[in-house]
Amino acid sequence: MDFDFVAHVARLNAATLASLASAPAPPAAVKMLTKNLENDTTLAWEPSAGAVTYEVVWRSTSAPDWEYVQTVSSGTRATLKVSKDNVVFGVRAVDAAGHRGLPVVPEPER
Repeated sequence: MDFDFVAHVARLNAATLASLASAPAPPAAVKMLTKNLENDTTLAWEPSAGAVTYEVVWRSTSAPDWEYVQTVSSGTRATLKVSKDNVVFGVRAVDAAGHRGLPVVPEPER
C-alpha cells in the first residue's frame, strides 16, 4: 500500500468536502419550460439561501464535463439561445465569496 498516495487522496477529499460545505445549497424546483416548443431554452428555479448569483451550465450529451457557463446576475429565470436538443443543462448557486454549489439538472415543465 502506498501510504503517501492514500494521505494525498484523504487531503483532496477533505478539501473537496470543505469546498462543498462552504457553497450555497442547490436551487430548488429547477424547471425547463417546454410548452412553447421554441428553439431557445428557458430555465426557471426557486432561489437558494446564500446565493447572490446563479450559473446555468451545459454540455453536449457526449461530454463528461460542463463545457459552457452563463452567469445569471439577477432573478431566477434565464433564456439562452441554445437548443434543448443534444445538450444537458444544470443550474448552480454561487455565493458572495465565489463558492459554487452543486448543479441541478432541470425537469421539463409543460
